[in-house]
Amino acid sequence: MANILAMIIPAIIGSVIMVNGVLMNSDDIIASAHVAANQMNIHQLDNALEIYYSDHGEYPGVVGGEALTELLVDDGYIRSQPLQPEKISYEPQSDNQNYKLGLID
Repeated sequence: MANILAMIIPAIIGSVIMVNGVLMNSDDIIASAHVAANQMNIHQLDNALEIYYSDHGEYPGVVGGEALTELLVDDGYIRSQPLQPEKISYEPQSDNQNYKLGLID
């Protein structure tokens, strides 16, 4: 019994962290960090898309966040793929003269 408790207690304690006096699950903290990073990525992609439009007279004609980020990396508009490009939604609109960009839940 003591051996089982010795294995279970560190696992429970290891997944809970105190932040500003509040106990938080480490998975929740990681999920919140991913959401914040993805929101910043949207802002950066929006800026890169405006530069791309300035250079080409249209927005990229690809669909989806992974395709968009790959194109922007390959063409030098961003340095690296975002952490979770599959969480990004991108659709060109009106003959590539506008676009929808957002996060997928």
